[in-house]
Amino acid sequence: TVKDGKLYVNDQLMDIEVGSNVVLVDNGDTCTITVDGQSVTLMKNAAQLTSIQFEDNITFGGQRTTIVSGSGTSSNKIQWALATKATPNWAGEKGAVALNQLLIGQIATANVQVTPADYDLGAQKLTLVDSRGNVAPVIITAEANNRLMSRAASANGSWTLSATIDQTKVNEGNIGQAFLYDPQKPWQGQMAYSLCVNGKPFTTYDFAVRPANSKATSVNPIYINSNSDFYFIDAEGRRQGGGEDIPIGTTELLIEDSNLYDYYYTFEGTNKSLAEQYGIKAEGKTITVPAEAAGVQIYITVHTMSIAGDVVPSATDPVTTNQVPLHIAGSEVAAETLAATTHQIVPGDALKEIRVDFGDVFSKFPAANREAARNSGQFYVTETNTQTGFLVEPDWQNAAGEWVFSNIQYFKADGSAWTASEDILDLSYMTLNVAGEVAADAKPGDYTLNFVATDADWIAGVHGNELIKVTIPVTVKAPTFEEMFDKDANWTADVYTARIYADGMAAKLRYTNAFKKTTAYADVETSHIGIVFNAIEHNQYPIIGWTNEFVTDNTQAVMTNIASGVELDKNVVYNEDGNALEVRELTGMRAYYDVFDGVTAAQMGFVNPVNPAEAEAEAEAVKRAFTAVSNPFTTQIQEALYGVAINYYINGTAQSNVKLNNDRTITVGGKPGNVKQGLMFELNGDDLFVNKDNFNASAADRLDIFTLYYAFNRGSWAQMTNYDVDVLFEGANGETVTWNANKALQFNITGESSTLNVTLKDATGIDYKLSVKVER
Repeated sequence: TVKDGKLYVNDQLMDIEVGSNVVLVDNGDTCTITVDGQSVTLMKNAAQLTSIQFEDNITFGGQRTTIVSGSGTSSNKIQWALATKATPNWAGEKGAVALNQLLIGQIATANVQVTPADYDLGAQKLTLVDSRGNVAPVIITAEANNRLMSRAASANGSWTLSATIDQTKVNEGNIGQAFLYDPQKPWQGQMAYSLCVNGKPFTTYDFAVRPANSKATSVNPIYINSNSDFYFIDAEGRRQGGGEDIPIGTTELLIEDSNLYDYYYTFEGTNKSLAEQYGIKAEGKTITVPAEAAGVQIYITVHTMSIAGDVVPSATDPVTTNQVPLHIAGSEVAAETLAATTHQIVPGDALKEIRVDFGDVFSKFPAANREAARNSGQFYVTETNTQTGFLVEPDWQNAAGEWVFSNIQYFKADGSAWTASEDILDLSYMTLNVAGEVAADAKPGDYTLNFVATDADWIAGVHGNELIKVTIPVTVKAPTFEEMFDKDANWTADVYTARIYADGMAAKLRYTNAFKKTTAYADVETSHIGIVFNAIEHNQYPIIGWTNEFVTDNTQAVMTNIASGVELDKNVVYNEDGNALEVRELTGMRAYYDVFDGVTAAQMGFVNPVNPAEAEAEAEAVKRAFTAVSNPFTTQIQEALYGVAINYYINGTAQSNVKLNNDRTITVGGKPGNVKQGLMFELNGDDLFVNKDNFNASAADRLDIFTLYYAFNRGSWAQMTNYDVDVLFEGANGETVTWNANKALQFNITGESSTLNVTLKDATGIDYKLSVKVER
């Protein structure tokens, strides 16, 4: 569309004036529009690049930058120098080198993620352009890879960007200033560039190119002392050191050094015939290994040229110079798979060893393999490559560089120890220690171990070829909360009824009896259960004295241990007057139990004398991962005197009203002949007749567990604690209610009838309002 003489494509301003002469050129994935001599290149809709995101960044010099630095660790700036000698027969990919030729060291790469993921970044023209429209004199190339931002990212859409300084425009005279913001003002630093795709910017100004200001001096020849000096990228995109097994197939062996100009590999000395024997080839920076070479150990020679033009090994160097060992990955055999072993973490014995029974699995391998395994004695147990979270961590490397378990014991069927020199058919089971060996990332789940027997033909330089392999699935489980604990009689489905009890004047709930051990888990401790309480409102928790606070599923919660009573926050749970419950249900609660209860960090294997807190934190993380969590439940809160009532009896029968005696007294309650008579309080199947003697500290009887005190004003409640209850008798119409000489209630009503109001107040402050109709 055209607006105000400007061209818009998909509502995006193209920044060219629209005239009358328009030319459209189809370039494949792109098209070029030219209007009156002004051109713009656009991606077609079917292959529209929408974004480029950095997977990693290199930061230095106070500026966020990416393809900017020298590779390796010797300098943050790109190193360069002039060749001090000519090397016309250099066999590396950069070819012959002339005297005084500009040699530039390695430049770091950058990983980016493109959207859409199937966009072919490698087929596009990539440039770095500054804010003034100047194109940096570098050549940018993109190579697809699967080294991603995260394990969750798609394998498509990840690219590695590489930069090469364009030496047709950059030479030894201008390289130090070619990428400055202003060569006349070098203190202003490097020019910032945007990454452009087919001329269109797709990043902010995140790039800078930083060559050293002057040529490097005292550049040493580059010696490779061991296979740890180079690396390769495995099939899963992970960086592996050169000391790891080199896979079958073609592998590029990479070296990082800021002063390295070029390098390549060959086989020299006796390794030439060995490589020919097994068909191993070195070509440039790659090594190609056929399947027949599995397990071979061979020495490869690394030829390096520094930015000063020094070559190692030189013609006069010993044949062993820059010669390092490579071990080719051993061959594999088809694995037999055992039935899954389930290892249950048992409270009270949480660090018990893992036992795996082999059954008759070894009889499924050829006798020749079994005999070769006996002769080699090379047995080990390892995890699969990418596995994390297993209960125990492998702790040493075998000859092939694999991390394996050292804490394995092997046994015959009779329980005696089995040794590698015995027939493998006699190997019945193995145990794997857990005590002192717990992995920091351990969590319940399904895992895979591998039992492997390999050859040991060290004399011929071949080892690590598999003879026997058994896949061992192991499920590590923690018991569920419901498996360890039953509910007591105070539960109805998922609702727990908790009655308030007074501790002094504090209101508490008792959860210690809410759960009881199941017969299968006699070693659990019910008093060590933790309970989670959700916030009633923001930062308003129903309890006080909680141990820790957290937020989950957008719900604020606190957790406390139930070893003692859980104190309610009366400001939250009681009403504004503090004499009645405002909150009667606590919902969404859960109970927690640590199945490693009682196990110390040291017993688990987490020991850090320098930083003991760090060891404790590691142990705590594992304990959290194995914590058993109950199903959600609700607590129904009941007042301490919930269900209290007052009734009037004649010969054991409750009456609808009280008949006053002629002297306006209420018959003193009692149970002559175990038959209820008179006015009585009742609670939880217990009763207390209304007699002055029953309303003081020395009372002969109590109402359930409560001692009742009579009062004619509220002042006495301030002295109530624990099981004390203050009782106030009042006439509904203002009549006086007193005790007479016979310790009975005197109710001085003036009419024919009235109502006797009774208020009980427990030590936490809750009022219980009762009433009974009274007639003359």
